[in-house]
Amino acid sequence: MQSLFPLFKVDRMLMRVVVGVLALHFVSLLKGEEKLFTEAPDWSVLDPFQKKITKSKFCKLLNEVYCPRKSWYSSWIEILNDRARIRKTGKLDSWYDLVFNNKENEGSKFDFNKTFLNTRIALDPGHIGGKYSLMEGRHFSIGEDPPVREGEICLMVAKNLEEKLKAVGAEVFLVRKINEPVTKNRPEDFTKEATSWLENRNSQIGEKFSKEQKLKLIQNRKEVLFYRLSEIHSRARLVNERIKPDLVICLHINAAPWKDPDYPSLVQRNDYHVLVNGCYMGGEIADDFQRFEMIHRLLNGWHEKERLLAEEISYSFSKRTGLPAFVYKGPNAVKVGKVPGVWGRNLLANRIYSCPVVFLEPYVANSIEAYQHIQMGNYQGRKLVLGKLKKSIVEEYAESVFLGLKNIYGQSNL
Repeated sequence: MQSLFPLFKVDRMLMRVVVGVLALHFVSLLKGEEKLFTEAPDWSVLDPFQKKITKSKFCKLLNEVYCPRKSWYSSWIEILNDRARIRKTGKLDSWYDLVFNNKENEGSKFDFNKTFLNTRIALDPGHIGGKYSLMEGRHFSIGEDPPVREGEICLMVAKNLEEKLKAVGAEVFLVRKINEPVTKNRPEDFTKEATSWLENRNSQIGEKFSKEQKLKLIQNRKEVLFYRLSEIHSRARLVNERIKPDLVICLHINAAPWKDPDYPSLVQRNDYHVLVNGCYMGGEIADDFQRFEMIHRLLNGWHEKERLLAEEISYSFSKRTGLPAFVYKGPNAVKVGKVPGVWGRNLLANRIYSCPVVFLEPYVANSIEAYQHIQMGNYQGRKLVLGKLKKSIVEEYAESVFLGLKNIYGQSNL
């Protein structure tokens, strides 16, 4: 969800400084601080994939899904006749050689269990909600209306969907069960790292900030390290080490930027889209952690399952909500398949969860239609929303996902 500033006046100059510096946090923060939360990549993990994938399939996935511009990966991945050479670290001339399968039959056919029975599904309600929603930028209010908190809505959707999936035999796990962090860390635990980050920027770029600006930047950095990196890495450990699911569904709600953050007004646009992992851009693939994770996902063959599930859920959202599919315009996403609304993006959660991940971004929370729908609460039955009879947004969201999954998993045991 796009960060939404709540309704209060801010120091516009200070906010421009904070936003301008933090706009690069996905690249600079991951490069500088991912090591706080995970060990250096162990490239030997890829050894079982030696001679398992053909050159044509590797190149197809690399160029069409994971890194659609050769200029982004050419310094880091060399494609030879019999192997791919992948640079292990940007600091040393050290390479990992992945030998291709020389039989161009693409190996075994893609397949997976297509019944709910014995399928382990983890539902990951986006963000934290509660008292953390303002900090996350996933909170806004209009006038005297109750605030919209993305994390809380997503948890309600997860619990609704959990009931539906358990009723048909799936094993279901909530990654977050309450509106509290999964991580045990809090922003104050990252004071040292945030202060060091700002000092490094001052020395490298020569930026000069007032005392007030420095305090604000350090506080923002501490918060981002807490709710973005520490929280998602904690969820990843839970998913990868304890739950070990066949599939993770990340539940979010999208939002559009305010035209004027000082005087927010609801927007007309309301749409949906569904994401799978892909589109590692140049600055991302240059990062040792992200480059390893990209290759690891590619070789595990998770993309085919992600795409199939994403397409069915996209169809379901279109049918159940009547919303149009969102279309990306920039280089940070790649169109996947032919079904509208399905895109590849490189996000922390859909990268470090070690299984297929489908990441959902339906509705535009600050649109006229979605906002009214949200304000009506989690009601039973149907009510008029701008002249249309609709189930609650929680029920509509959960039902759209469930019916999309049912088209894949529900054919053999329902």
